[in-house]
Amino acid sequence: MKNKKQIITEVAVGIFSFAMILVLLALTTVLSEEKLFRTYYPLEVVFDSVKDLAVGHAVMVRGVPVGKIQEIGLQDHQVRVKARLDQPLVLHEGYRIQIQGGSLIGGNVLNIYEGDPAAPRLPPDAQLRGTETPDLMSTAAKTVQRIQQTLSDDALEDIQVTLAQIRKVVTRLGEGEGTLGRLMTDDAIYGDVQQITANLKGISERLARGDGTLGRLLAEDNQAYEDLTATLAAFRQMTEAVANGEGTLGKLVADEELYLHFKALLREGRAAVDDMRETSPITTFTSVFFGIF
Repeated sequence: MKNKKQIITEVAVGIFSFAMILVLLALTTVLSEEKLFRTYYPLEVVFDSVKDLAVGHAVMVRGVPVGKIQEIGLQDHQVRVKARLDQPLVLHEGYRIQIQGGSLIGGNVLNIYEGDPAAPRLPPDAQLRGTETPDLMSTAAKTVQRIQQTLSDDALEDIQVTLAQIRKVVTRLGEGEGTLGRLMTDDAIYGDVQQITANLKGISERLARGDGTLGRLLAEDNQAYEDLTATLAAFRQMTEAVANGEGTLGKLVADEELYLHFKALLREGRAAVDDMRETSPITTFTSVFFGIF
């Protein structure tokens, strides 16, 4: 029969063992980032391929981690990925679930876009299907392959011919052939261009100083501009007066009756000249003048 001291020792050992179990359980929970007495929400997605996706990778929604991958397995020639979410997720029609790279050194994430909130909601038992986002290297390889397929032998030959023609044109320009080549190599033409530039500069300086008629018009002194404006205004007033039938010239332009009288007078003058021409062989200056009409 155990004495009192042995009983106390066994009880102490049991309490210590139980405390150690609790400590180990707490450490395991902390290190695994698991939380006791918390509700999790399952998520299952079907993929054709899950390159570099592994258990423990994060599940992201709009850049926010909401869970982790719990299981990856093959079933019916497809890959089924099971995840555990920390909060419920409501998906709508038009959703997207993609595998994307988490960092440059590796490690992918399961990225979820819930869809437009205005779109109909998916039923809870709907089978979710995901897509794998191609990485940069595979995309570049496919692009190069497409370029190689597009560039046939004929296309490569055309490119080579074009490059040869460009090289020939550049060589001719360097040797000073053609108009453009001469402009680039002939010192005389270069001097002429400099002289023209100097002349244009001199003209612009004269205009800035107000020299010449155009310079006076552009000068800060507005007298020439005001004189020109007054002349144009007077000419406009004169033309308006003629158009309105004012003055002798205006009446000749606007009065139709006066025009008819003037035309009849010319006709009578022509008849008189014709009579004089018939009666006299002498041609005077007056007969020549009226004979024009």
